[in-house]
Amino acid sequence: MNRRVLSIGLALLVFAALSAVNLAIFRGMAERNRLESRNDAERTMNALFASLRDYEDFGAAIQAIPEFSKTVIGVGAYASDGRSLYSWGRVPASFSDQTLSSPQRGAQVRTYVENAANDSLILLLGPTPLGPPPPPPLASRAEGRGRGSEHSFFFKTLHDAAVVYLEIAEPAFWRQRRFQAALMPAVEALLLFLVAFVRGLILRNGEYRRRIEEQKNLVMLGTAASTLAHEIKNPLLSIRLQTGILEKTCPATARREIGIINDEVERLSALSLRVGDYLRDPRGRPQGVDPREIAAEVGLRRCGRNILREEPGVPDSGRTGAGRAAPARVIHAYVDPERLRSILENLLQNAIESGGPEEGIALEIARSEKWVAIDVLDRGPGIPPKDRERVFDPFFTTKSRGSGIGLAICLRFALAAGGSIAIGDREGGGARVRLSLPAEEAR
Repeated sequence: MNRRVLSIGLALLVFAALSAVNLAIFRGMAERNRLESRNDAERTMNALFASLRDYEDFGAAIQAIPEFSKTVIGVGAYASDGRSLYSWGRVPASFSDQTLSSPQRGAQVRTYVENAANDSLILLLGPTPLGPPPPPPLASRAEGRGRGSEHSFFFKTLHDAAVVYLEIAEPAFWRQRRFQAALMPAVEALLLFLVAFVRGLILRNGEYRRRIEEQKNLVMLGTAASTLAHEIKNPLLSIRLQTGILEKTCPATARREIGIINDEVERLSALSLRVGDYLRDPRGRPQGVDPREIAAEVGLRRCGRNILREEPGVPDSGRTGAGRAAPARVIHAYVDPERLRSILENLLQNAIESGGPEEGIALEIARSEKWVAIDVLDRGPGIPPKDRERVFDPFFTTKSRGSGIGLAICLRFALAAGGSIAIGDREGGGARVRLSLPAEEAR
């Protein structure tokens, strides 16, 4: 659990670092686009002012030059009190901005305003101090004509202007800006997904490595256990033969001791068989089987009577116990029949050894379209909740003479078949062990 919490913390730190880098990249891109748009606006403004040498005013230049007519939305000149001195295109009727007041005489202040409504950039220039208009040439004076009219707009209108308002269309800038605004959260989400994905890979790889080590240990343990079980069988067989001879030759007073030896021999033989079962291929050869037939057979052999009863339905999940559905036909369990017999024999053996009355032992079968559930019930003291997970560990037992291998075999075979085993309480006292197996029809 601490490892998972630590991995979450590290993943958050990595995501924060990647987000900071991503934010810096997008800010740099946004600043570059902003500078490019302002540079375009400056070039347009300089070209527009230069055109006044050949045209009467801004409007004449804009209408005559195609480049201006495509980019310039409006241009205007305003006095310090906000009064409009000149306007062309879409400009405000009046405008006053104290931020454009220059602290030094003769200095100019530029302000850029991004107008998303028109996909444009507004350039505010002010103030624009200009000297008096140049005097007309002497020849013009002699003829009585002055050229002051040629400079009337440049040196009179703009001379009194405190603010020059120029709005320029910048569709490329706004397209990039909106694209970046939509792309940034998508990149953030992608980074979060990648961090979570890499974290999951690291955790899964760690889990796989742990399982590989466990498998190596199990292989070594299995090899040792298989060798030990095989080596035990021959001495046990010899002991059993010798006790059989002793039973015929020894007096009746020694029969009790010989019986004890025989019981222990049988117990060791059963343990070696169970170890062999645990080491076998847990999946076997699965096929569709009617669980009622196998359960009735095992119950009759272990208890000497019919302990089977069948319910009309089973929870669809086979695990939770919510909702029951009555099948219209026989539902078969998909499992190896020998593995199913082994599971039921081990569960019934535990029920017999639970200490409850023998008549309290029963088998119940419930079926759905997806699952087949077989419940093994007894009237013993039950299994404490704190031990319900550990009882499936190999060689863990709560009984003084138990081997602790039976439930481990049951769980191993059930999981290999795609099912599960759950331990619960039985109504009225005792334990209910539910074996859930996938239905053949669900495949």
